[in-house]
Amino acid sequence: MRKKLTAVFLACFCALLCTPAALASNRVPELEISVALRPDGSATVTQVWTAETDEGTEFYLACKDSGYLTITDFSVSDSDGAYAFVEDWDVNASFEEKANRCGIVETNDGVELCWGISEYGPRRYTITYVLHGLVGAYSTADGFNHRFVDEMSTFPTTVSLTVSSEDGTPLTEENCGIWAFGYDGSIWFESGVIRAKSESPLESGQHMTVMVSLEKGILTPLRQVDGSFDVVKEQAFEGSDYEEDAGPAEILMVLGILAAIVGIIVLGATAAARMRKAKLNRRTKQVEYFRDAPNNGNLNVTYRLGTACELCREDSLLGAYLLRLIGDGALEPEETGANSPQVDLRLIHPPRNGNSYDDAFYTILEAAAGVDGVLQAKELEQLCDRNAKPLAGFANSCRQDADRTLIRAGCYRGAVCEGVKSLTEQGQRQLDEILGLKRFLLDFSLIHERGVGETVIWQDYLIYAHLLGIADQVAPQIRRLYPEALPQVERFERCIGYAGYYNGLMFNAYTRELQRQQAARSAGSGGSASFGGGGFSGGGSGGTR
Repeated sequence: MRKKLTAVFLACFCALLCTPAALASNRVPELEISVALRPDGSATVTQVWTAETDEGTEFYLACKDSGYLTITDFSVSDSDGAYAFVEDWDVNASFEEKANRCGIVETNDGVELCWGISEYGPRRYTITYVLHGLVGAYSTADGFNHRFVDEMSTFPTTVSLTVSSEDGTPLTEENCGIWAFGYDGSIWFESGVIRAKSESPLESGQHMTVMVSLEKGILTPLRQVDGSFDVVKEQAFEGSDYEEDAGPAEILMVLGILAAIVGIIVLGATAAARMRKAKLNRRTKQVEYFRDAPNNGNLNVTYRLGTACELCREDSLLGAYLLRLIGDGALEPEETGANSPQVDLRLIHPPRNGNSYDDAFYTILEAAAGVDGVLQAKELEQLCDRNAKPLAGFANSCRQDADRTLIRAGCYRGAVCEGVKSLTEQGQRQLDEILGLKRFLLDFSLIHERGVGETVIWQDYLIYAHLLGIADQVAPQIRRLYPEALPQVERFERCIGYAGYYNGLMFNAYTRELQRQQAARSAGSGGSASFGGGGFSGGGSGGTR
C-alpha cells in the first residue's frame, strides 16, 4: 500500500512540475502602456503587447469594478490590421473562431477585455480603450490611484508606462505629485509627461500601481469625490516605504506624546535590542561554521540581511567595497602625512573580478579623483558636498539588488525585510551562512585545520570581518595564522582604518542625500517605486488562456 501511495505521490508531483513549464511557454517580453488624460478625467489607454505564444486561444485583461470605472471603445489590432469586435465573446470558442477578433466578457468582478492569439509565434498587439472616471476631483487636488498591471498568468518581462495630458498641458513636478507601488523600478517626470518603468521582470505578488495628484485647473473631472486626496495617499502609503507628511498640529501632538513616554521607549528599545542580540549570539554559537563567502558572494545580500538583523552597521557597506577594490589591486593607498598620516588612494586599474557593483563604485571614485588618478580626502569630500547623487544611487542600487535577489529566492515572508521574523525558512538559511562565517572568523585561531586554501583568502575574511564589525578581533588571529604574509596582513589592516575614514565621508554624504531624496520622493517628486503599499483601484488579472 505504501509503495502505491508513493507512486501516486510521485506521479502527481511530476504532473505539477510539468504544469508550470506548459504555462510558461507563452511570454510577454514587453508591455508598453500609454495613458492620455482627457479634460473630463477619463483617459485613452493604449497598450502594446509584444508577445510570443505557442499555446492557448486568447489573451485577456481583467478590469475590476471599483464602483466608478467604466470602459468603452475597446479595440485591438496587430500588423495585419484591426480585429473584428464580437458582441457576445465566448471564452470557450476555438482558436480559429477567436482569430482576428476581440470582445468583452462580463464577470462578477467587472469585465475582461479579450482578443484572439490569432497566430502562434512572435506578435505585437495594440489594445486601445477609454477608461471613464479615472481621475477624481477631490477638495485639495484632482488625481487617481490605479493598478495598471496586476497579477497575471503570463507576466510581462518589462513594463513601461507613460501618462500625459491629451491637450498637451505639461505634467511636471510643479503641478503634479507622483508615486508608484508594487514593482522594482522607478517613476519620474520627463519632458512634460510622467514615466514609469520596471527594472526587473514582474513576478508573483507584484503589480504596477501608479498614483498621481494634479493641481486644480489642469483637468475638469466629471467624477466628484467628497474629501481630500490625502485620504487616497494615506491608504496607498499603508505598507509602503513612503513617509507621510505631518502637519503642525500633528507634530505638536507627537512631540507631546514622545516627551511623556520617551523614558519608557528608550528602556523598552534597549531591553528589546539586548534580547535580540542575546538570541543572535546564542544562535551564532550553535550554527555550523561557514568557511566560504556567504550568500553566493553577494556583498549586497550579506549587508542587507546583516543590517536588518543587527549584525552589520549601516555605514559598513561602502567601506567593504573600498576594501575589496584595495584587495583587488584596483586602488593603492598612499600615506602622505608625517606625524598625522593622511592617505590618498591611487587608482591603478578598473576591478578585474567582473563584479558590476565594484565597477560602478570604482567609476564614482574615478570621477572624484580627477585627471591625476589620485583620490584625496578633500576631493571626495568636495564631490560628496557638491553632488552626492552617484553615491546615493549606488547605495540604493545595492539595496534593491539585495531585496530583488532575496525575494526571488523566496527569503521574505512579505515585501520587505525588517528583522529575523521577516525571513522564511530559506531566508533563515541565508542568515545562518552569515552567522556561521562570523563564528568561524571569531574562532579562527582556535581551529587547527583552517579548511581554506593557501591563496590570499585572508583578505576576503577581513572584508567580511569589517562588514560584520569584528575586524579588530579577527585581524590579530590572521596575523598569527599567516606569519609568512605578515607585512601584507599588517598593511591591509591599516587599510581597514583608511577605509573607515573614507567611508565616514561617503556615508554621511549618502545619508544627507538619501534624506533629501526620500523627502522629495514621499512628497511626489518621483524616484524608486515602493515594493509594498499602493492600496487598490481598478486593475485586475490578465494573461493567456
